[in-house]
Amino acid sequence: MLMKNEEKITSIKKDKLAIISEMDELKVIANNHLIMKRYPEAIKAAERIINLALEVKMDSVIREQEEFITRIYKILETDKLASIILDDFDNIKSKYQDLSKKNKFRDAHNLIYQFKQKYDEYYDVGLIRPISQFLQEERKRWDCFVAEESNLKLLEPLEIQFNSYIHTNNIPLARDTLEKAKVLLQHISLDYIIEKWSYFEAEYLERKKDFQLKGDFDTKMSVIAELTEEYKFQEAHSLLSTLIKMADEKHFIEYKDKFAAKKRNIEDAERKYKKLLNDIADLEITLKIDIENEQYESAKEICDQIIKIARFIDQKDLLIKYEKEKETLSDSILEYNRFLALKEKVIKLSEIAISEVNEEHFSEALDKYKAILFRLQKYLEE
Repeated sequence: MLMKNEEKITSIKKDKLAIISEMDELKVIANNHLIMKRYPEAIKAAERIINLALEVKMDSVIREQEEFITRIYKILETDKLASIILDDFDNIKSKYQDLSKKNKFRDAHNLIYQFKQKYDEYYDVGLIRPISQFLQEERKRWDCFVAEESNLKLLEPLEIQFNSYIHTNNIPLARDTLEKAKVLLQHISLDYIIEKWSYFEAEYLERKKDFQLKGDFDTKMSVIAELTEEYKFQEAHSLLSTLIKMADEKHFIEYKDKFAAKKRNIEDAERKYKKLLNDIADLEITLKIDIENEQYESAKEICDQIIKIARFIDQKDLLIKYEKEKETLSDSILEYNRFLALKEKVIKLSEIAISEVNEEHFSEALDKYKAILFRLQKYLEE
């Protein structure tokens, strides 16, 4: 076990020595490139040395090579060619900014691409620090632009869908489409696109109010129908008048025919209701006459007619009144029939008694009159 550890330590030492040896060789190569003004190659060699130094944790070598790279950048910045490139870059940068202000990002990006291509064969413009920083920023802007263009393409069908839904008053689907668009708009900076969708949202909110108001109209139209069925015509007319006024203010012309039809329904129901009340009034007069003339069966039939109408128009008071009246009439009919039966018997007994008196059978006649008196007393007692 001890032997294996020693072998492992020896192996690590050999690897470290090999890395140090490679770094020394690369230092010579980097310096040669620097002398030959092959700055990109010198920087690459120095970066390779830094990577190797990280492996063996040689901080002093890392700092040394970082200083070496910094020195090269300073050389490049003062280099004559770099100066020419910088002058050209300043001109390109000015044009780039003008194109960007006009939202011509693709043209601006192509301008930078052409600039890099112009010097690419013999110089890495990215080694010049101001240009390198600008190129990094431009890369980010371009990536954002590409992403934005992708989002803009996704917005196009959403715009078509939204306009279709909003113009057919399909408010729930318009809302869903707007929410999808908002997600994409978070990654879009174009003012005219943002303003367009802000207008769409304002239109949606206005249409949503109308949609909710129309839903309220439909609910209240049902309430009017219920009021009409309950014969509450004044309340039905009042609610309908309110709806007509609101619809006129909002220019809901599609409700004009509905309201006209609903008004006709109320008026028609009201006319029928009033006619039925008049029918009841006429029946009440006939009923009174029948009762006065002791036409109780006829009066009872009239009560049935009034009860039927009262039940139909939900007049509970009338219903109760004439159901009681019908019961009273039933009692009157029974009493009247008893009276008629008594009358008939009394007449018969009287006729017999008179006949017996005429024949001077006074004792038998007296019995008949006693029977009549008994029946009359019994009738009055009952």
